[in-house]
Amino acid sequence: MKNHNEEKFALENAAVDIFLNLFNINHKDQFELVERRESPDFVLSGLKGELLGLEVAHLFYDPEEAKMLLGRSDNKMHGTEKFDDLVNALNRLLKQKEAKILKYESTYPTSLVIRNASPIFGMSDLLRDKELIYKPSIYKNVWFVSRDGNYNDWLMKDILMV
Repeated sequence: MKNHNEEKFALENAAVDIFLNLFNINHKDQFELVERRESPDFVLSGLKGELLGLEVAHLFYDPEEAKMLLGRSDNKMHGTEKFDDLVNALNRLLKQKEAKILKYESTYPTSLVIRNASPIFGMSDLLRDKELIYKPSIYKNVWFVSRDGNYNDWLMKDILMV
């Protein structure tokens, strides 16, 4: 079994790979990974040498769902999940990350990537109820990365713009 930091780094690395792939396919501005660090999690560089900090987070419905999805629970069923509870978890995560960025000593902007781990709720659920989502303005962008329904590819939206 991986220790906590190895698991955290593997999840963050996977999220930044998904983000870079989606961003670079869909935008004329291209980014590449410069370094992994603690605050923010990653530093990216654009074509013109501009730097962007990237903070990465994962959205789970609750701690039990996280344990189940990461293979650390013996439970086979989670129970009834409501989208409103996932939105509340998302809003708590956004506020927590907003408080964290205020402590950064950075000379470049920072974006946030939130990878949705929910196997039940996807991008269309988020877009349907977008008015319920807290929008932290301190980030340059807040990228929500998610699958949707039976569609297996990753999708990405800046929740500050929806």
